[in-house]
Amino acid sequence: MVPFVVTGGLLIAIALTIGGVPTDGGLVIEEGTIWDSINNIGEAAMDFMVPILAAYMAYSIADRPGLVPGMIGGLIASSEDFYAGEGDTGFLGGIIAGLLAGYIALAIKKIPVPKAVQSVMPIIFIPIISTLIVGLIFIYIIGTPVASLFTGLTNWLESLQGTSSIVLAIIVGTMIAVDMGGPFNKVAFLFGVGLIGEGSYGVMGMIAVAVCVPPLALGVAPYIMKNKFQREDVDTAKASIAMGLFGLTEGAIPFAAKDPIRVIPSTIVGSVVGAIVAALSGVGDTVAHGGPIVAVLGAIDGVLMFTVGTILGVLASLLMLRILKKDVNLQETVAVAANNEGSFSSNNEPSTTHDKTETPEEKSISENQKDKSYQLTDLIQPEYIHMNIESSTKEDTIKELINLDAIQPFITDKQQLVNDVLDREKEGTTGMGEGIAIPHGKSDGISVPIVVFGKSDTGIEWNSLDGELVNIVFIILVPAKHKGDTHLKILQLLSRQLMKEEFKNKLLEAESREDVYSILETV
Repeated sequence: MVPFVVTGGLLIAIALTIGGVPTDGGLVIEEGTIWDSINNIGEAAMDFMVPILAAYMAYSIADRPGLVPGMIGGLIASSEDFYAGEGDTGFLGGIIAGLLAGYIALAIKKIPVPKAVQSVMPIIFIPIISTLIVGLIFIYIIGTPVASLFTGLTNWLESLQGTSSIVLAIIVGTMIAVDMGGPFNKVAFLFGVGLIGEGSYGVMGMIAVAVCVPPLALGVAPYIMKNKFQREDVDTAKASIAMGLFGLTEGAIPFAAKDPIRVIPSTIVGSVVGAIVAALSGVGDTVAHGGPIVAVLGAIDGVLMFTVGTILGVLASLLMLRILKKDVNLQETVAVAANNEGSFSSNNEPSTTHDKTETPEEKSISENQKDKSYQLTDLIQPEYIHMNIESSTKEDTIKELINLDAIQPFITDKQQLVNDVLDREKEGTTGMGEGIAIPHGKSDGISVPIVVFGKSDTGIEWNSLDGELVNIVFIILVPAKHKGDTHLKILQLLSRQLMKEEFKNKLLEAESREDVYSILETV
């Protein structure tokens, strides 16, 4: 979804900045110009945003069978043509569509069927049946009531004219930020546009501040709260800042889609704070657009307080993000540490010492050897290397590798061990991208630290960060009672090496256990 938002948003921003002319109806681009064409291309890219969001949410739940129902469900959610009412369900509707499509496709996928039709289930039956169910649910149950709700909201906002400016600012700020360009946002925006025609610019002034706070706040956050965001968020943040400067709230959607429970409340608080400052200080906006760009173009009355409101709104959102967002998952933290060529300890602080881990055959790890460095081959033997993974899913792959005969003497409870590794997967994918996965876990089902390696020629569905199949798997198994941060240090070692293209290619090209083991001796 991120490339669609970034591409569409920045193309629209460029077209508005260079080709837009301030009018009473907002920034207008003259039809037939090159800037009009660029704007249309940007809008086309943005139209894909909700369907793509829904498709990949469904994919994360049901793998490939979820793609078609998710995308079509997202398209229905974002298109008012399917509903009796006016408007669509937008970004929030896309999330609902993605969840529905994913779980419906997953449920159908688990239904036992004769072997004769198993091969065509993911190609024909699952997509058709799940798409039909999701589409009908949206058209007849979800879509029309939600679309009608937004029509009612418009009438309600109009009835609020003349009420307290602070109350109105709270309502408008909330609606602008809650779905970031979706129906709530549009209702509030159109309410402000309508008042411009009546010569009242105050509500549009609140909106001008509120629309830019979410993307600006989420653009800044990954740089100052690195422990709460993933590596790829930094690239998204750059585009989010640019879109915020041009008043495009959609720049924050990639962050909200990944963590809506914490991000959306944070952006709401920021937009409300900004809108209240604008309301109390009499900020006005004479055109139907928002963000710093309209201030630069001279459409803002009270530029100083507009700027103050924006800054305070961003700071409020950042404070909420600091409070609400959890630290990134272990895999991402370790990858960042490895990328920086630093060390990692259990408290996320740099460390210059490493625990010395002895071989799996030794039943304990000495506590007085912390000045020694790890070697991966202390924890892996040639017998723990599996050159031909037959499974095609991560669950089956984890079970297949844990079932290796060579590690059975160290397993005390196989089912517990499998469950603990799978439970770790539920916290966040260990698929690092570029065909690599490093599942791991602490468990009472293993007596000593062990690393198991597996390779798949056909690829494994892992819900990786880049959506690609996995060919290289390292499983790190550590006893729950084991003191220290052994698994973190192993993750660091592996992450650092696997980021090197040459090392990864050598593993892929290795033809025997011995070849793999000799490569791992360098870690």
